[in-house]
Amino acid sequence: MHRSRQSLRALSRSLATQATAAPTASTSYAPPLKPGVLPVYDEALAYIARDREAKLKQLEELKQGNQADQAALEKLEVEAWSNDPETRWRAKHRQGDLSKPVYRHLAERAWRKEGDLAILMQRVTQMSVTPDLLPSISPEVDVRIQVAGEQIVPGVFTKPGQTRDGIEVSAQVFHPEERLYTLLLIDPDVPDELNHTFTTYAHWLVPNIPLSATSPGLLPLSSLPSTLSYVPPHPQNGTPYHRYTVLLFQQTNRTPLEVNENELERLGFSTRDFVAQHGLEARGVSFFRQIWDRSVTGIYKEVLELPEPRFGRPRKYELV
Repeated sequence: MHRSRQSLRALSRSLATQATAAPTASTSYAPPLKPGVLPVYDEALAYIARDREAKLKQLEELKQGNQADQAALEKLEVEAWSNDPETRWRAKHRQGDLSKPVYRHLAERAWRKEGDLAILMQRVTQMSVTPDLLPSISPEVDVRIQVAGEQIVPGVFTKPGQTRDGIEVSAQVFHPEERLYTLLLIDPDVPDELNHTFTTYAHWLVPNIPLSATSPGLLPLSSLPSTLSYVPPHPQNGTPYHRYTVLLFQQTNRTPLEVNENELERLGFSTRDFVAQHGLEARGVSFFRQIWDRSVTGIYKEVLELPEPRFGRPRKYELV
């Protein structure tokens, strides 16, 4: 036991030295240690290789005997390759082939376990995106928003001028087959003066987005037909911050979704009713926040071609 611990400490020191000496950026995998430098490391690699070969042999036998379903075969393939150092390196550096089960598994595990999903859900719940728009959501798709060419952290503040001409959205799914999705950009913080509350406004609705694990990350939204064309965020003067939320829904029906624009109202758009009517399932979410600035005046005048409203606290009158 003492000798084993010494070997592990030596391995850790050697790997740390190699990591410090290595270039900060690399496009190809190189083993951290050359054979013979540290016997315990060589033995660890040999053990991983033996385990992999045993699992691959078992996998081939199952394929030939038709003794397992596709899910079981993929699970065994993932187990065979997931501890391989080069496979892990390629997954970490986003060089993995997502048509292969092991790279899909490692990509999804990194998203779920390394903090990105936790930060997203913390912001979604703390800022009441749920239940204001949906009762709840358990994301299965890694959705990211780019504003002015930069990927943003969920919930950050951006400026209305940055989103006047559009935003970009990327989505990483983890299923190999192609499925159809619908994207919605919605604001749940539009003032409803009549009822002294807030209502929603649908800024963008794009159905029938084909996605698989190997699809390009950035969604080709500009080249797809939109049911509701993009209207830039325009937080009203005198209102608190607005949560501009991207929701990605999986279409459970394989046939393309047909939605008549004339049947939809942007103002007062009900996410719950739309989901129920078309059999959609929420799979991804992200959002950013904005408050009014002077660029909104230009959006009202030049894009919306509407008089700009201004909100504030009701005036108090003194009784005489």
